[in-house]
Amino acid sequence: MLTSEELERYQRQILIIGKNGQELLKQKKVLQVGLGGLGSPLSLYLVSSGIGELIVFENDALSLSNLGRQILYNTEDVNMSKGGLAKSVLSKLNPNIKITIINERFTMQSAEKCLKNAKIDYLVDASDNFETKFLINDIGLKYNIPFTIAGIQGFDGQLISVNPHETACYRCIFGDMPKNDKLKPIPVMSPTCGVVGSLEANEVIKGLLKRGKRITDNLLMISLDLGDFTLIPIKKNPNCECQLKN
Repeated sequence: MLTSEELERYQRQILIIGKNGQELLKQKKVLQVGLGGLGSPLSLYLVSSGIGELIVFENDALSLSNLGRQILYNTEDVNMSKGGLAKSVLSKLNPNIKITIINERFTMQSAEKCLKNAKIDYLVDASDNFETKFLINDIGLKYNIPFTIAGIQGFDGQLISVNPHETACYRCIFGDMPKNDKLKPIPVMSPTCGVVGSLEANEVIKGLLKRGKRITDNLLMISLDLGDFTLIPIKKNPNCECQLKN
């Protein structure tokens, strides 16, 4: 049941998804990995949209070089824990949402520990490395949790959503994890983070509400330099684990 405060807070969104849709969002738990360039806008929009609980893995401290693209934080926050800072900002934005920060590296072990304690409705990637993206893919498949994976570099971004064992997964595109996953620092324009992070939030919300068309069986390629958004069809690889386990 929505409170009078929630009805007012979400009134513009309720015009689209209705009270039932808003109440459904309120019941959902999302697991997010990362609170950086992608994770900042992603978390802001998930929390402002009124999901029930946001659980986030983040164990980094804020550096000055983060501030060019990570909009959750301020200059005086440098050297402080991103997780603690983000929880404070997000809780002030919407105190109705339960926000849990897991100050650990995202690994198979830490993820499975989390999943034992919480029924996750959606898994979303906001990491900056292939290792984590492949792990999110594998965990989503193993636990049958729908998920979205995205990446950014420069003016460019890419995004795919997956319904486990139904649509093409991240490994159907890239196969095994690339051996060279050490590009540091990754060049990025800050608006790219905002655009791609917002698209991720939209994918999560559509997935939770089971409405609209998510970006499944396609890889969305974005070039903000050219103003170009392209959907590349992805076929399920019959030899991929996502199909073999079906």
